[in-house]
Amino acid sequence: MKNNLLTRCFVFALLWITLPAAASTWCGENGVVRFSFTEGDALQPTKTMESGGKGITTVDLYAYITDVDAVKLDGVAFLHMAALEFTLLIEGAEGFITSQEIPVPNRSVGRRPGEVLVGMDPGISVKNGRALLVHWKVLFQGHPENVVFKLDPSALISCERIEGCPEGQPYGLYTGSDSDGQLGSLFGLGYVPAYLNFSGEPDLEARHSRQSWQDVGVYQKR
Repeated sequence: MKNNLLTRCFVFALLWITLPAAASTWCGENGVVRFSFTEGDALQPTKTMESGGKGITTVDLYAYITDVDAVKLDGVAFLHMAALEFTLLIEGAEGFITSQEIPVPNRSVGRRPGEVLVGMDPGISVKNGRALLVHWKVLFQGHPENVVFKLDPSALISCERIEGCPEGQPYGLYTGSDSDGQLGSLFGLGYVPAYLNFSGEPDLEARHSRQSWQDVGVYQKR
């Protein structure tokens, strides 16, 4: 049964990029991806470090979804994410993603490291408005400076196929779960950048989509 659900979530993720999303509903932004150089509750979006041995610098980078409002559809609470789509963008130095881990069983159709396009079962559970999404290991040659980690909205390959999504201009996407009857609900993501060996004043303001879930009005507050 679990394998069947995982396959269904994977197939749905694949349908994002292969077929018109007639069965999908754009629901607006609900949640922000926050990067952290540490795992856990105390997120660390900035880090200063020396280069490692042999002229190589390796960092752990975690992506959390936070600020998820408690919502419902037809009386059913939104509790789980079953598919994700977003792409990590590294600016300031050339970083090589050597590892990409998602904390639940998943199937990926991502084309390159840093591109997250996965179906999941069981889905990622959202508790108290947050959840861990991805853990990357990123390698740099030498001592990288003024590196910024972002989400790349231009890399979303399915948004243009979903009615209303292009106007919302999200930085990432996720769906509800099949078990909750919400697999066709597509939410947008904002993000907050992270900074490695940054010499200026880091801008930690959230970058938001143009439409929130309140603007779109498909879901209700619970």
